[in-house]
Amino acid sequence: MTAKKTPLESPCARCGAGFTCGMQAGEEPCWCASLPPLAPVPGRACLCRGCLEDELKNADYLAGTASLKR
Repeated sequence: MTAKKTPLESPCARCGAGFTCGMQAGEEPCWCASLPPLAPVPGRACLCRGCLEDELKNADYLAGTASLKR
């Protein structure tokens, strides 16, 4: 059974789950504005909260280990 999406839901570019983008829903600011910024990936759309948080954790990990490789 396929889950129905509301007109304001978009698919997450990483996992495909439906989520509501605050900007598209007219929320100011969007829920993602409460999180640190993530470097954009060309051609990739928005991520759901869970995937965005995972990407941020991964970015922190990679940033923290980059200095160890020098």
